[in-house]
Amino acid sequence: MAITRLGRAVYPKQARPLKKHIVQSLDAVQPASVEGDIFALVAPNTNLISGGRVAAEVFKLVEGRVYDTVVFIAPSRHQAFSRINICKVDTYHTPLGSLAVDDKMRHELCDEDDDIYLDDSGHFNGQGADVQLPFVQTVLDTFKVVPVVMGDESPEFCRELGHAIGEITYNKSVLVVAAADVEAASAEHLAEFKTCFEAADVSKLMMLVNSERVHLTGKGPLLATIIAAQHRRACQARILCLAPPRDDAPGYLGAVITH
Repeated sequence: MAITRLGRAVYPKQARPLKKHIVQSLDAVQPASVEGDIFALVAPNTNLISGGRVAAEVFKLVEGRVYDTVVFIAPSRHQAFSRINICKVDTYHTPLGSLAVDDKMRHELCDEDDDIYLDDSGHFNGQGADVQLPFVQTVLDTFKVVPVVMGDESPEFCRELGHAIGEITYNKSVLVVAAADVEAASAEHLAEFKTCFEAADVSKLMMLVNSERVHLTGKGPLLATIIAAQHRRACQARILCLAPPRDDAPGYLGAVITH
């Protein structure tokens, strides 16, 4: 069952209630009209159910599509570390079942950059991929996963990871999913963020999210994903949902990037 405290209900951890909640969330949204092939999504990082509507709207876009591998990029929840970690387990478990990790792709990523390692540090924390994977398991059939956690979200690491993903996903059927939440921002600065994101202006986005104007959990995953998309010439970026924090929950961000 979901746990509720001060309005902070989290996703169920048991398979049946979790599946029911996700299906109901997906059924409650109408898929947005998106042209082109979807290369990347941005979805909530939090495990709060209040982000479920945004997650459903985002993942509804890829329902029934086919991808060989889904790359998940999340921030480190508890601690910073000067590296980018891909989980070293061969099977990633969720309440909805187990998924094979794409061993070939994760080694290709490690070979692309010296700051990318096989290490379980930062993984399995109940947010990021742990939240998003059950949605993807519901909308897609067969796929492998590459869960990535950024222990360092500096511009240098964003560029390194973005270029690495863009390079090794060339001519492959891959979906990239970034996990991010809005921790603090005014309406004016959120509008500025939306403009920069949809223009795929990486330089301005970096300045904005590294300032006090827009505070994101997951700025690194978001920036790395945009850089990877540009490397793949997927330059059509669109914000689906963007809201400031309310009450006891973060603000939620949902977006899609297409070719």
